[in-house]
Parts: sequence; structure tokens; C-alpha cells
Amino acid sequence: MDSNIVSLVHALGILQGLVLGIILLFTNKKYKSTLFLGLFLIGFAIEFLPILLHDLKILEHNPGLILIPINFTWIIFPLFFIYVQKISIFSNERITYRVLYPGAISILFQFLLYFLPDAAKEFLRNSHIFDAYFILGLLYSAYIVYRINLYIKNHIDEVKNQFASVKNRQLQWVRFFAAFCLALVAVRIGTLFIDATPFLHLFISSINLIFVFSIAIVGIIQYNVISVANKSTSPEKENILKKEISNNKILELINRIDDYVIDSEIFTKLDLSVVDIASALGEHPRDMSLAINTHYNKNFNTYINEFRVNKAKKLLKENVLGNLSVEGLSKEVGFHSKASFYTAFKKSTGTTPKNYIDRFLIS
Repeated sequence: MDSNIVSLVHALGILQGLVLGIILLFTNKKYKSTLFLGLFLIGFAIEFLPILLHDLKILEHNPGLILIPINFTWIIFPLFFIYVQKISIFSNERITYRVLYPGAISILFQFLLYFLPDAAKEFLRNSHIFDAYFILGLLYSAYIVYRINLYIKNHIDEVKNQFASVKNRQLQWVRFFAAFCLALVAVRIGTLFIDATPFLHLFISSINLIFVFSIAIVGIIQYNVISVANKSTSPEKENILKKEISNNKILELINRIDDYVIDSEIFTKLDLSVVDIASALGEHPRDMSLAINTHYNKNFNTYINEFRVNKAKKLLKENVLGNLSVEGLSKEVGFHSKASFYTAFKKSTGTTPKNYIDRFLIS
């Protein structure tokens, strides 16, 4: 395979990452925290610059560029982690900027090495010490990716405790990209011990092109997930709060919540949140979520969706579907989309609306 093609793809990846990263830096607004995502993409793109310099044999003719301080392995994934925290429902809590410290130290260390004599830099680049430093950086990246996954899991749980509609709020795409990043880390560790073919280099670079473009587009579209409660509740704090609310208080709240939801049919509201019910009952949203979680062992999203599904079943039995499409029915009972209606209906009944009609109504 022509090495010029591989070099061209590397160059395109670097250029694309830099351009999109800079765009994201300047699209940072009140409800769009793209600053750290932009820094992540810039750092991710520059990571491949040494490979391009090697492909073009620039390092052979300019030995002074050896160990140029552009290895951002230790800091790019922490930057992405900070971005995730800033757009999550927990953004009003303390951001863990300390995950950036190892990366900052790493960059400072690289600057110190860069001013060593060329012979010393050449020795370090070819030594196991440099390999160990690089592997440790990759392992730290894997650790950060693991933390991102845990963080998103807690984020999704909290979103379902606050919103009846979770569309565009769960940040599931972050988990997908985190899995991709973990695979990328594994591949890069593997290339340290196995000589990669030009075809493999081309494949990895092409995937990176798609990855950088996709994450930039998603980052531009994605808005911050704003907590509707005064303060979101992390799993650790929730366990403490459960001890502060008595069983009698929980039972009292549940009876009031059930009565209000049934009588008012507030579950049909499209953008319903736990705050809507809390405001109507004069209670704190935190206490409402805890009462539902503790008594029913369900989150707010599941609790409300069951009322919606029961309403849909009632309408189906009344043969309303003859004048209303499935999409119209889903909106009638409070779902944002036909897909979310189908998912909730099947989760509650074990079958689809069509099969429900065929099995329970026609027979």
C-alpha cells in the first residue's frame, strides 16, 4: 500500500481535528459546554502529528524535533471527562478538575525533556523508559474512560428520577464514544508490541477521521442537561437522604402522589418532570423522587410511563385507535415519540401495541 495515502489520511485527520476543535471552542455558550470538547479534539488530533512527521521522514532530517512536547495521552481523555461533567445533570456539583493534574505534569515533563541534547532525546525515545511512560499514559486514559462510564450511568439514573421524557438527555452517545476510546487505547498498546501494517495504520486513521467528525457534530448539537431540581442527588448522597425520610412520610407522599397523578392525569404532559408534581403538592422534588424510588423501587420515568401505558391500553380497548394513529396515541398519553411509546409499552406488557390488540382485543 502506498505510504503517501496513509500520510494523507493522517494529515486530514490532524487538520480536521484542529478545525473542528477550534470551532467548538468558539461555540461555547450558556447551555452548550463545548470548550473542553474542543480542547479534547485539538489534543486528539495533535496526538497523530509525530506519526505524520515520521511518515514524511521529517524527524530524520530534523533531529531537534525528537520528543517535541505534543504527546497529550495523559490529558485528552480527562478533558473529555470534564466536558461530560459540564453537560451532565450533575454539572451544579463540583467538577473534578484534579483529573487534569497528571496531564499538566506530563506536558511540563515533556517540555523539560525537549531541551535535552539531541543524543539524550534519541536515547530516551528508543528506551523502555519512554515506552513505560507512554503505556502508563494509556492506562491512565483507560481509567478515565472507566470513570466516564460510571459517571454516565449515574447521570442516566438521575435523569430518569427527574424526567418522564429522557429523549436527548441520557447522553448514551458518550458511552458509545467511551467504548470506542477504550478500544483505541487497547489498539495503541498493541501496536507497541506488534508491528502494524500500513493497512492497519490506514484503517485506524480512517476510523479516527469518522470519530472526530462525529463527536464534533454531536457536541455542537448536544445541549447541557439541566437539573430541574434545586440540586441533583448523587447515589452516595441519596443513600444518606433515604435515612432522613421516615417510612410514614414516604407512605404519606406516595398516597398523595398517586392520587394527584391519577386525578389530574398530569402524566399526559409531554415534558413532565418531578418538579411539576412537587410544585403542585408543595413538596421538595428530592423527597418525591426518593419516595417513588423507595416505595415502588422504580425511578420517576418508569413510574410515569406505567400510567401512560395503562391509559393507552384503556384507549385501545375503547377502540380509539380506529380514529387515531399509533403515533397520535403515543402523543395522547404523553410520549414524545412512537419509539419511546413502543419501548415503554413492551416493557410494561411484554408485547407491542399491535400484538396487544391482536391478542387481547380481537380474540
